Amino acid sequence: MMSAMRLCAAALIAALAITRAEAADLAPTLVEPLPPPAPTFYLHVGALGAFFNTNAQSTGGGYFNNVAGIATISNIATRPNYTVGLELGYFITPNIAIALSAGVPPTLHLKATGFTANSIFGTDLLGSTRWGPAMALLQYHITQWGPIQPYAGIGAVYLLNFGNISDGILVNNFSVDQNFGLALQLGTDIMLTQNLGVYVDAKKLFLSTDANGTLVGLGIPIRTHVQLDPWVIGTGVTVKF
Repeated sequence: MMSAMRLCAAALIAALAITRAEAADLAPTLVEPLPPPAPTFYLHVGALGAFFNTNAQSTGGGYFNNVAGIATISNIATRPNYTVGLELGYFITPNIAIALSAGVPPTLHLKATGFTANSIFGTDLLGSTRWGPAMALLQYHITQWGPIQPYAGIGAVYLLNFGNISDGILVNNFSVDQNFGLALQLGTDIMLTQNLGVYVDAKKLFLSTDANGTLVGLGIPIRTHVQLDPWVIGTGVTVKF
Protein backbone atom coordinates (compact mmCIF):
# COMPACT_ATOMS: atom_id res chain seq x y z
CA MET A 1 0.00 0.00 0.00
CA MET A 2 2.77 2.40 0.92
CA SER A 3 4.58 1.61 -2.34
CA ALA A 4 1.45 2.41 -4.32
CA MET A 5 1.05 5.74 -2.51
CA ARG A 6 4.68 6.66 -3.12
CA LEU A 7 4.31 5.84 -6.79
CA CYS A 8 1.20 8.03 -7.11
CA ALA A 9 2.97 10.89 -5.33
CA ALA A 10 5.97 10.65 -7.64
CA ALA A 11 3.70 10.64 -10.70
CA LEU A 12 1.83 13.74 -9.42
CA ILE A 13 5.09 15.63 -8.79
CA ALA A 14 6.34 14.75 -12.28
CA ALA A 15 3.07 15.92 -13.88
CA LEU A 16 3.23 19.23 -12.02
CA ALA A 17 6.85 19.79 -13.13
CA ILE A 18 5.98 19.13 -16.77
CA THR A 19 2.97 21.47 -16.57
CA ARG A 20 5.12 24.29 -15.15
CA ALA A 21 7.76 23.80 -17.82
CA GLU A 22 5.14 23.92 -20.57
CA ALA A 23 3.61 27.04 -19.02
CA ALA A 24 7.04 28.69 -18.93
CA ASP A 25 7.57 27.87 -22.61
CA LEU A 26 4.20 29.39 -23.49
CA ALA A 27 4.80 32.64 -21.53
CA PRO A 28 5.09 35.65 -23.87
CA THR A 29 8.61 37.01 -24.37
CA LEU A 30 9.16 40.78 -24.31
CA VAL A 31 10.38 42.12 -27.69
CA GLU A 32 12.08 45.50 -27.85
CA PRO A 33 10.31 47.89 -30.27
CA LEU A 34 12.06 48.57 -33.54
CA PRO A 35 13.68 52.02 -33.92
CA PRO A 36 11.70 54.49 -36.07
CA PRO A 37 12.61 54.41 -39.76
CA ALA A 38 15.08 57.01 -41.02
CA PRO A 39 13.44 59.92 -42.86
CA THR A 40 13.36 59.98 -46.64
CA PHE A 41 12.85 63.72 -47.14
CA TYR A 42 13.29 66.95 -45.21
CA LEU A 43 11.90 70.43 -45.76
CA HIS A 44 13.26 73.75 -44.46
CA VAL A 45 11.00 76.81 -44.50
CA GLY A 46 12.01 80.08 -42.85
CA ALA A 47 13.49 83.55 -42.97
CA LEU A 48 16.49 84.14 -45.23
CA GLY A 49 18.99 86.99 -45.45
CA ALA A 50 21.72 87.60 -48.05
CA PHE A 51 24.64 89.75 -46.91
CA PHE A 52 26.92 90.82 -49.73
CA ASN A 53 30.59 91.58 -50.18
CA THR A 54 30.89 95.21 -49.13
CA ASN A 55 33.76 95.83 -51.54
CA ALA A 56 32.29 94.57 -54.81
CA GLN A 57 34.93 96.37 -56.84
CA SER A 58 33.90 97.08 -60.39
CA THR A 59 36.27 96.40 -63.28
CA GLY A 60 35.89 97.64 -66.82
CA GLY A 61 33.22 100.11 -67.93
CA GLY A 62 35.20 103.29 -67.34
CA TYR A 63 32.03 105.38 -67.18
CA PHE A 64 31.26 103.74 -63.85
CA ASN A 65 34.50 105.07 -62.41
CA ASN A 66 34.79 108.48 -64.06
CA VAL A 67 31.59 110.01 -65.42
CA ALA A 68 32.88 112.23 -68.22
CA GLY A 69 34.91 114.29 -65.75
CA ILE A 70 31.75 115.38 -63.90
CA ALA A 71 31.75 112.82 -61.09
CA THR A 72 33.55 109.72 -59.88
CA ILE A 73 32.41 106.38 -58.46
CA SER A 74 34.79 104.47 -56.22
CA ASN A 75 32.92 101.17 -55.97
CA ILE A 76 29.69 99.23 -56.42
CA ALA A 77 27.84 97.70 -53.48
CA THR A 78 24.44 96.28 -52.63
CA ARG A 79 22.36 96.27 -49.48
CA PRO A 80 21.34 93.05 -47.71
CA ASN A 81 18.29 91.20 -49.05
CA TYR A 82 15.64 89.49 -46.91
CA THR A 83 13.10 86.94 -48.09
CA VAL A 84 11.52 83.52 -47.42
CA GLY A 85 13.83 80.55 -47.96
CA LEU A 86 12.92 77.01 -49.03
CA GLU A 87 15.09 73.88 -49.09
CA LEU A 88 13.98 70.36 -49.98
CA GLY A 89 16.29 67.39 -49.41
CA TYR A 90 16.22 63.69 -50.25
CA PHE A 91 18.18 61.20 -48.11
CA ILE A 92 20.14 58.78 -50.29
CA THR A 93 21.30 57.10 -47.07
CA PRO A 94 20.45 58.00 -43.45
CA ASN A 95 23.45 60.38 -43.48
CA ILE A 96 23.84 61.56 -47.10
CA ALA A 97 21.31 63.80 -48.80
CA ILE A 98 20.91 65.84 -51.96
CA ALA A 99 19.04 69.12 -51.69
CA LEU A 100 17.62 71.98 -53.74
CA SER A 101 17.66 75.39 -52.08
CA ALA A 102 16.05 78.64 -53.23
CA GLY A 103 13.91 81.49 -51.99
CA VAL A 104 11.20 83.92 -53.00
CA PRO A 105 13.13 86.21 -55.41
CA PRO A 106 14.01 89.50 -53.65
CA THR A 107 15.05 92.79 -55.27
CA LEU A 108 18.76 93.44 -55.71
CA HIS A 109 19.79 97.13 -55.60
CA LEU A 110 23.22 98.04 -56.97
CA LYS A 111 24.53 101.25 -55.39
CA ALA A 112 27.37 103.56 -56.43
CA THR A 113 29.63 104.17 -53.44
CA GLY A 114 31.76 107.27 -53.34
CA PHE A 115 29.53 108.94 -55.96
CA THR A 116 30.58 112.61 -55.93
CA ALA A 117 27.48 113.91 -57.78
CA ASN A 118 24.91 112.40 -55.44
CA SER A 119 23.53 115.86 -54.60
CA ILE A 120 22.97 116.61 -58.30
CA PHE A 121 21.26 113.34 -59.24
CA GLY A 122 19.52 112.85 -55.90
CA THR A 123 20.37 109.15 -55.79
CA ASP A 124 23.28 106.74 -55.96
CA LEU A 125 21.21 103.85 -57.39
CA LEU A 126 22.68 102.26 -60.51
CA GLY A 127 19.76 99.89 -61.03
CA SER A 128 17.56 97.23 -59.47
CA THR A 129 16.69 93.73 -60.57
CA ARG A 130 14.75 90.78 -59.16
CA TRP A 131 17.15 87.92 -58.60
CA GLY A 132 17.35 84.52 -56.98
CA PRO A 133 20.24 82.14 -56.32
CA ALA A 134 19.15 78.51 -56.86
CA MET A 135 21.43 75.86 -55.31
CA ALA A 136 21.97 72.13 -55.74
CA LEU A 137 23.81 70.64 -52.74
CA LEU A 138 25.35 67.37 -51.60
CA GLN A 139 25.14 67.08 -47.79
CA TYR A 140 26.37 64.94 -44.92
CA HIS A 141 24.08 64.77 -41.85
CA ILE A 142 25.28 63.68 -38.40
CA THR A 143 22.41 61.76 -36.78
CA GLN A 144 24.23 60.07 -33.87
CA TRP A 145 23.78 62.99 -31.45
CA GLY A 146 20.08 62.61 -30.78
CA PRO A 147 17.92 65.67 -31.43
CA ILE A 148 20.90 67.86 -32.43
CA GLN A 149 21.74 66.92 -36.03
CA PRO A 150 24.44 69.06 -37.70
CA TYR A 151 25.09 68.90 -41.42
CA ALA A 152 27.53 70.25 -44.02
CA GLY A 153 27.10 70.63 -47.76
CA ILE A 154 28.80 71.66 -50.98
CA GLY A 155 27.35 72.33 -54.40
CA ALA A 156 26.65 74.70 -57.25
CA VAL A 157 24.68 77.95 -57.25
CA TYR A 158 23.09 79.60 -60.27
CA LEU A 159 22.20 83.28 -60.24
CA LEU A 160 18.75 83.73 -61.81
CA ASN A 161 17.62 87.10 -63.13
CA PHE A 162 13.83 87.48 -63.19
CA GLY A 163 13.89 90.89 -64.86
CA ASN A 164 14.85 94.53 -64.49
CA ILE A 165 12.94 96.48 -61.82
CA SER A 166 14.28 99.98 -62.43
CA ASP A 167 17.12 101.97 -63.93
CA GLY A 168 19.19 104.42 -61.93
CA ILE A 169 21.69 107.18 -62.46
CA LEU A 170 23.57 107.19 -65.78
CA VAL A 171 22.09 103.89 -66.96
CA ASN A 172 19.18 102.81 -69.16
CA ASN A 173 18.16 99.18 -69.83
CA PHE A 174 19.85 97.97 -66.67
CA SER A 175 20.28 94.19 -66.36
CA VAL A 176 22.36 91.64 -64.47
CA ASP A 177 23.79 88.52 -66.14
CA GLN A 178 22.95 85.02 -64.95
CA ASN A 179 25.97 83.04 -63.81
CA PHE A 180 27.21 79.91 -61.99
CA GLY A 181 29.13 79.84 -58.71
CA LEU A 182 30.17 77.64 -55.76
CA ALA A 183 28.13 77.15 -52.57
CA LEU A 184 29.40 75.91 -49.17
CA GLN A 185 26.90 75.11 -46.41
CA LEU A 186 26.96 74.51 -42.65
CA GLY A 187 23.92 74.15 -40.41
CA THR A 188 22.08 72.11 -37.81
CA ASP A 189 18.61 70.69 -37.26
CA ILE A 190 17.32 70.70 -33.67
CA MET A 191 14.51 68.14 -33.58
CA LEU A 192 11.73 68.80 -31.07
CA THR A 193 9.86 65.63 -32.07
CA GLN A 194 10.72 62.78 -34.42
CA ASN A 195 9.47 64.75 -37.42
CA LEU A 196 9.40 68.41 -36.41
CA GLY A 197 12.14 70.81 -35.35
CA VAL A 198 13.96 74.05 -36.06
CA TYR A 199 17.09 74.77 -38.09
CA VAL A 200 19.89 77.32 -38.39
CA ASP A 201 21.77 77.41 -41.68
CA ALA A 202 24.65 79.40 -43.21
CA LYS A 203 25.84 79.32 -46.81
CA LYS A 204 28.82 81.07 -48.37
CA LEU A 205 28.34 81.73 -52.09
CA PHE A 206 31.29 82.46 -54.34
CA LEU A 207 29.33 84.28 -57.00
CA SER A 208 29.99 87.15 -59.41
CA THR A 209 28.08 88.72 -62.25
CA ASP A 210 28.19 91.48 -64.86
CA ALA A 211 25.90 94.52 -64.73
CA ASN A 212 24.96 96.00 -68.09
CA GLY A 213 23.18 99.02 -69.47
CA THR A 214 23.42 101.95 -71.85
CA LEU A 215 24.66 105.39 -70.90
CA VAL A 216 21.82 107.86 -70.41
CA GLY A 217 21.38 110.20 -73.39
CA LEU A 218 24.17 108.63 -75.43
CA GLY A 219 23.14 104.99 -75.81
CA ILE A 220 26.71 103.81 -75.31
CA PRO A 221 26.80 100.22 -73.95
CA ILE A 222 28.53 99.96 -70.57
CA ARG A 223 29.37 96.91 -68.54
CA THR A 224 30.97 96.28 -65.15
CA HIS A 225 31.89 93.18 -63.15
CA VAL A 226 30.49 92.84 -59.62
CA GLN A 227 31.81 90.32 -57.08
CA LEU A 228 28.73 89.54 -54.93
CA ASP A 229 30.03 86.65 -52.75
CA PRO A 230 27.13 86.80 -50.25
CA TRP A 231 26.65 85.04 -46.95
CA VAL A 232 23.15 83.54 -46.98
CA ILE A 233 21.83 83.00 -43.43
CA GLY A 234 18.54 81.24 -42.69
CA THR A 235 16.47 79.97 -39.78
CA GLY A 236 13.04 78.44 -39.48
CA VAL A 237 11.11 75.20 -39.25
CA THR A 238 12.37 71.78 -40.36
CA VAL A 239 10.10 68.86 -41.19
CA LYS A 240 11.43 65.32 -41.75
CA PHE A 241 9.24 62.62 -43.27
